[in-house]
Parts: sequence; C-alpha cells; structure tokens
Amino acid sequence: NSMKKQFFLNLSLALLLCTGTTFAQRVDTVAVLSPSMHKTVKSVVVLPASYDQSPGKRYPVVYLLHGYNNRYDSWLRKTKPELPRTATAYGTIIVCPDGASSWYWDSPVDPKSRYETYVSTELVGCVDSLYRTIRSRCGRAITGYSMGGHGALWLAFRHPDVFGACGSMSGG
Repeated sequence: NSMKKQFFLNLSLALLLCTGTTFAQRVDTVAVLSPSMHKTVKSVVVLPASYDQSPGKRYPVVYLLHGYNNRYDSWLRKTKPELPRTATAYGTIIVCPDGASSWYWDSPVDPKSRYETYVSTELVGCVDSLYRTIRSRCGRAITGYSMGGHGALWLAFRHPDVFGACGSMSGG
C-alpha cells in the first residue's frame, strides 16, 4: 500500500512537472495567392516555441527551398522532421515554400510559372504581414537543397535588397 501511494505521488509529480512550463513550436500551413501566377501556393511556416510567449519580439526568417520533385512540406515530412526544434534552438522562423519543379525562376516560356517573383516578392510580403518578422534584408536568409540550393543562390544574387544571407546545399 505504501509502494502504491509512492507510485501515484511520483506519477502526479511527473505529470505536474511536464505540464508546467513547456511551450510548443507552431507549424502553420499558409496558402498565399500569387497574383503573378494566378494561383494559390502553399508554404509551411515553422515558428519557434518563444513566438507566442514574446508578443513584442520580431524574428529573423530563413526561407528553406526544397529540391526537384519535392514540395512545400517535404522538409518537415521526410528530410528534416526536427525542423520545429531547430526553429526554437535558433529563435528563427523557417518558411518552406512550394516551388514545384520550377528551379525558382520566372519561366521565359510559361507565363504561369513565376516562382522568382512569387518567393522574392509575394511570399516575403505575405510572411512579413502575417508574422512578426525582421522586415529587412538583415533579417532574411535563403537556402535550399539541390534545385532549392540553385534557387536560393539565384534569388539572393538577383534580390540582394530582400535577402541578406544565402546558402546552397548541393545546389543544382
């Protein structure tokens, strides 16, 4: 009977400690209307755990571009499921846009494929309006893998007023 009482006391204490001060990261899926492509494009937005706890704070943003034949949620679903913990560790908002298989440029032959315009102007503007971001190039970085690495360099070099830092992982 004493052991049973001790077990329930320990269990109650453990549950109390677990619910006391934990803050969860938030993962949003946003659908942004692209006027240049006349369609809605999805993105995953990962907010650090401190986002909802610090209402006056502004956060830097990393735009993380996927590779060829992937999509907006590929980083979170299969490549880097620990992305929410990474956002919290670095106090950064991470945005993973859908880039289809566009190489993140405005197609010279298909006027409905304008992913350079979408990511560098339309998406950045939307993210800045929906979230408490640092709204300058000093608060924005862009990187990606494979096709996304190519896109990150392409967008950063062509839009230095938008992105203050860039990187490429095995950029195509």
